[in-house]
Amino acid sequence: MKVNRESTDDMETASVEGLHLMYELQDLLEQLLRLARQGDSTNEQFGSMTNQAGSLVDKVTRIGILDVPELRYRREQIRKQYEDLCLIVAAQKANTSREINRIQRGKKTIETYRRNI
Repeated sequence: MKVNRESTDDMETASVEGLHLMYELQDLLEQLLRLARQGDSTNEQFGSMTNQAGSLVDKVTRIGILDVPELRYRREQIRKQYEDLCLIVAAQKANTSREINRIQRGKKTIETYRRNI
């Protein structure tokens, strides 16, 4: 069977592009983790970067680079970063929810106090 040189070049280009996208995704996840650890997961930049990460995930998935067995370690690193990011954001969300509940209870207390004066 004769290997088509164009096909081989396309596969190599896709692999290089896929690796580049994986590195870019990892860098972006690191930046998101840094922002989240600083408590900045609600700002506009964080949202924009999250959208960008989603776009990168779509591209990496479409190329199929994560299915390459040799990249299992990198795939696991990305998965771990994503899980860490989800945990931090969930903890911040829970904390924000508690604070909102505390403020609402305080508001109700003040309203009750005002009605009884």
